[in-house]
Amino acid sequence: MKKIMLMLFAGTCFLTAQENTINLDLDKAIQIALEKNTQIKVAELEVDKSEQKLREARSGLFPKIDASAQYQRFIEKPVIFLPAGSPFSPPGQPGILEIGSDNSYVGTVGASVPLFALGLYDGIGISSKGVELSTENLKSMQVKTITDVKKAFLNVIIAREFKNVMQQSLQNALDNFENVKRLNKNEVLSNYDLLRAEVGVENLKPLAQQAEDNYELAKDGLGITIGLSSEKEIEVTGDLEFAEDYQIPSISEIINQVLVDNPQLNIVNKQLEITNTSISLEKSAYFPSLAAFGNYQYQTQANDFKIENYKWVSTFVVGVQLQIPVFNGFKTPSRVQQAEIASTQVDEQKKNLIEVLKTQTQSVVYRIEQAVKRINGQLKTVQQAQEGYTIAKTRLENGIGTQLELNDAELALRQAKLNKLQAIYDLKVAEADLQYLLGRK
Repeated sequence: MKKIMLMLFAGTCFLTAQENTINLDLDKAIQIALEKNTQIKVAELEVDKSEQKLREARSGLFPKIDASAQYQRFIEKPVIFLPAGSPFSPPGQPGILEIGSDNSYVGTVGASVPLFALGLYDGIGISSKGVELSTENLKSMQVKTITDVKKAFLNVIIAREFKNVMQQSLQNALDNFENVKRLNKNEVLSNYDLLRAEVGVENLKPLAQQAEDNYELAKDGLGITIGLSSEKEIEVTGDLEFAEDYQIPSISEIINQVLVDNPQLNIVNKQLEITNTSISLEKSAYFPSLAAFGNYQYQTQANDFKIENYKWVSTFVVGVQLQIPVFNGFKTPSRVQQAEIASTQVDEQKKNLIEVLKTQTQSVVYRIEQAVKRINGQLKTVQQAQEGYTIAKTRLENGIGTQLELNDAELALRQAKLNKLQAIYDLKVAEADLQYLLGRK
């Protein structure tokens, strides 16, 4: 019975561990981040909001129709004044004549539609560009999120590879320590060699533990970046790969692409378009506007509430209204100048951003060039260091070499592997930065 209970408990723990573990490759990590990122959700809502603003602006092109109904009870009826000597006037005095009835009922339907209004069309243009601007903001947020995920994912990969290198170095040191103990026992190696081997093991243990801790911290950082619960255990799949026929991009071509596709520059371009349209919008206040209207009324009056006996009368009128601006206290020219200043400000920001992007692009391409050179150099160095370690190990086993030689060879091999990994990591990070500048998802 105890065995059964233990098996059930072990099975439950295993299933719980599986449920709390998530295996991630880069594509899945990016997908989760795009789904969970709060800023992206806000940006998507902003796109929806700007689309509704555009719909609101376009509504100005459609007729406006209103209906109303009104009842009035006259406590004192309205009057008209008649000149003296007119009928119904007292002799020598002006006359006062009450008009209407105690109860008044009016039903009205009115309609109007703009025929000519420059400001209306400019407002629609601004709203349309507002949709494009919010869409570019969303794209920029997505690209930034993807870049952050790539870097966090690369941090996990390199931390894992560093951990593996340190664990392999520690295992090599442990194997060497056992071998040295055997050779020392056979009086092939001295006690000093044995001491050096043991010290080498103890020196590597904290380094291996630190690499393990760094790996766990990197996984925690990735979880935070993509929005996973801290209770989830992350396992990543993927390697730091490098193609030997790697082609370094041309700086001039990349700069030209960046100036076309960069999300931040596209945002500034849309802002510049909006400010330029705003100038036209403010200038439209100089021009007249023309609108057509119609009004239909159905009304009656009576002194009682016998609705069935009321006599209803209808009136219907249509027309056009021309509104010509004459003077508004220099308000319009001031608003035009404000719009022109705002456009100049955005244009200056664009010029500065272009120079910054050129500098950033040159820096990223330079980092790629340097990383590729380091990788190509380290590929040969790792091979040579591996051969040197093998030779030193063989010499020690045959009693020709010393423990110091083997320690130096192992250190050189470990450092060569770490340098290679760091160079590939630096290349991948630079590539991620380049993709961000190019606005690629």
